[in-house]
Amino acid sequence: MKKRIYFILATLTIIIIIISFFYNQQSLTKLVTQKAKETYENRLKEYNVLYDSKKTFLDAFAKFLTSSPIIIESYLENNRTKLISYIKPLYKNLHNSNIIEEIHFFKAPAISFVNFANLKQYNINVSKSRADILWVDTSFQPSTHYYVCRLYPGLRATYPIIYNGKILGSLSFGLNIKIFKKLFEKLGAQSVSIYLNNDILKKMLLPQKYKEYAKLPTYENYKVLGKVFKNIDLKPGFEVKNNYVFTKIKISDFFGHPMAYLVIKDDIKQSIATIKRILIEKTIIELLGFLVAFGIVFILFRWIFTKMEDINKILTLIKEQKFSQIPQKTTPKDELDIYKNNLIEVAQKIKTYLNILSEKVEEYSDKAYKDGLTEALNRRFLEEKANQLFTKYSLKKTKVGIVMLDIDNFKQINDNFGHDIGDLIITKLADTIKSIIRKEDFLIRYGGEEFLLILPNSSLQDTYKVAEKIRKAIENLEVKIGNKNLKFTISVGISELNSFDKTLFDAIKRADINLYKAKQNGKNRVEI
Repeated sequence: MKKRIYFILATLTIIIIIISFFYNQQSLTKLVTQKAKETYENRLKEYNVLYDSKKTFLDAFAKFLTSSPIIIESYLENNRTKLISYIKPLYKNLHNSNIIEEIHFFKAPAISFVNFANLKQYNINVSKSRADILWVDTSFQPSTHYYVCRLYPGLRATYPIIYNGKILGSLSFGLNIKIFKKLFEKLGAQSVSIYLNNDILKKMLLPQKYKEYAKLPTYENYKVLGKVFKNIDLKPGFEVKNNYVFTKIKISDFFGHPMAYLVIKDDIKQSIATIKRILIEKTIIELLGFLVAFGIVFILFRWIFTKMEDINKILTLIKEQKFSQIPQKTTPKDELDIYKNNLIEVAQKIKTYLNILSEKVEEYSDKAYKDGLTEALNRRFLEEKANQLFTKYSLKKTKVGIVMLDIDNFKQINDNFGHDIGDLIITKLADTIKSIIRKEDFLIRYGGEEFLLILPNSSLQDTYKVAEKIRKAIENLEVKIGNKNLKFTISVGISELNSFDKTLFDAIKRADINLYKAKQNGKNRVEI
């Protein structure tokens, strides 16, 4: 009887060991894959945040430069010297600090005007090598994208320079792609490499520049900035090799071609060791429990799986970012409770980190929609939100008033008093409008001295009253300049959103026509 029991116990023990071994191997594989996926998703989120922040920086700076009066004057006067003396200190500071790689001004269509990387070369047609500039100069639309030019591969913001509705040229404001390697190294990645498409490099770079990249190590048809990670599959996603996670992010250029792969190597040895340790401890507990009694083993299994289920639920909630549903920490009774509490702490830190990133993204987004001089909304806001506003107003059948206004004889003010006083007048106008309109109204700086008002829930008669109130307030306004008081007036055109309008810009165009009528009929008046 004893032998039979011993045999049964031994047999059950062997079966349990075998089952436990295979189960733990599967669990290990699953948890390692899950850890690798979490690492990949975190790196991907970090890349998106870094890309958005750099894009916002480039867009905002390019928008600022292309709207600069001095730069526009330099184009109108064909004065390279003025433009160089104005931008060169800024370029040197940003370039020497490794913040930017390029500031390059072009005349339409795609003629090099001032290239701060090589000031001696200009009046060169670059339409074959800079298709993005040709597109911007012909479409009047900005674009932020990756591109390999004649000098380097990188991220660029290309913006049109427009004056009085005509294209003067464009600006290319760019960062070298190497900056993403440095940023991820600062974020703690063990190793970061950038795989650059050799065909694109050879086609686009100058021969002497390509020689620099030709010296780099080659993997398949890519030149590698950094270490060459052997036997990896260059496809977007992640893969695990020898306790390392390789995150692979595809970077496409302006044409949609695969320009590069950003490959980030992370060491997860410690995480795997932790997982193995937990699984080993779990196996020992299971085996010891079985030797005491088979029934206790059964209870122990249920207990362990309950704990693991809680932990997996927490991991799932973290993955789905449902942080409000994650339970509070409890007094730990065992190792799994400690692991669970540690996991809850990690979730709280991840939540805090995501909130900070979200606030940063919102901060940069808000700045991108604000005019730097007046704090009014800028033209970019209108271009990106016009369709959304039009759809909203159309569905709700909201009455919407449109007001277009600008300062009369503003050029004379600039000529007689200087651009600083001109900026002061524009600021006073914006402040006066803000004091009159409602919180739900939109004030947009449409051009240099031209403003657009969008007034929801406002009939044409109500819109006229608001416009007339603004006109009278400006007419009575005195701006003190030294010992003198400067007065100025505005001309206003108004319209309303109609049911037959296809876009918000249809109503804006009518208001602009009425503004022109106001100018023609003597200025300092409101035309409907």
